[in-house]
Amino acid sequence: MTLTATLLELSRHHRAALSARDRADFEDELDRLRMLRVPEDGLDEGDYLPDFALEDAAGRTWTSDELLDRGPLVLALFRGDWCPFCELTMAALETARPTIEALGATAVGVMPDRPPVIARTAARRQIGYLLLSDPANAFARTCGLAYDLSPGHIRIHQERGRDLPAAHGDRAWRLPVPAVFVVERTARVAFAFSDADPSRWPDPEELLASLRELGDAHALLNR
Repeated sequence: MTLTATLLELSRHHRAALSARDRADFEDELDRLRMLRVPEDGLDEGDYLPDFALEDAAGRTWTSDELLDRGPLVLALFRGDWCPFCELTMAALETARPTIEALGATAVGVMPDRPPVIARTAARRQIGYLLLSDPANAFARTCGLAYDLSPGHIRIHQERGRDLPAAHGDRAWRLPVPAVFVVERTARVAFAFSDADPSRWPDPEELLASLRELGDAHALLNR
């Protein structure tokens, strides 16, 4: 089963398990975000990746310039370890990581949680790629891919014991839009995907195909 099909199946089970009130609030949130066009107006193909300086699980700061000096990036925005859809997309990126690295690129995940939570997530999920902390969703906001939660969506998280502002070092209830990008060494975005619905994410082969195209173009330029 492809990642796309697995996510859609999880979405069906997830929605069926929700109460009528929770399901209505969840669907209202998706409708609101689509109306606001948050994904459509965010970082897209042809744009340039905003500069960042973000800490990893050990508190070491990584800059976008430092990472791009190594080669292209496959950079993903994840909502958090609590998100069942992120669990699958994190695992898919880890499965693709050896091929990503063989193509000369670096896989990077960005989450709004603090470094200690990032460390636990990496250990629990057995993630070998770089996970970076984005407090208060500052980088996601720079990308135009963060949104404030509606009262109904805040209620859903509170009833499940999640205090997102405290976890993110933020004053607002805010989350990133799930997204993934292939970024050239020049910081130009060669492939972009973002969707307000966390059950939608591209199959890793789409990312790998974009990286292969970059490699082919680089080889032609250097003949």
